[in-house]
Amino acid sequence: MRKNVNMNGDKALKRDRIPIQAIKYGLAAFGGFVADYAILILLKEWVGLHYLIAVPIAFLAGIAVNYLIGIWLVFRRGSLPLGKELLLFVVISLVALAITEGSMYLLTGLMRVDYRISRLISGVVTYLFNFFSRRFLLYREQARDTIA
Repeated sequence: MRKNVNMNGDKALKRDRIPIQAIKYGLAAFGGFVADYAILILLKEWVGLHYLIAVPIAFLAGIAVNYLIGIWLVFRRGSLPLGKELLLFVVISLVALAITEGSMYLLTGLMRVDYRISRLISGVVTYLFNFFSRRFLLYREQARDTIA
């Protein structure tokens, strides 16, 4: 059973919602990451693209899946016009892509870690960046107002 939470109510209730949102966002991020990772492997192994070229292509597919699951399950589409919301989402995603590419270059290019393992490690970093960026910048007051 879900219980409504007054958005103007107790700050403790808002703070308590963050772990629940993080778990739900984890599901959305997992869906996006599965799409991202599968396409990365396909582009690298089957098509033969260099990993630093395959990563951003796969990343785009992953953020599309993440966005759709995120607005369905975790965050409510906000009061921002759709164009502005999408623009802010894209800007946050581009920063996350830069973090991912940098991590991939550092881990695989310089440290010689297999690109598949590097992508898993960079996925954790980008998950954290994306969740907190989207939670506090994009969907600041538009987070789902229900808790389990």
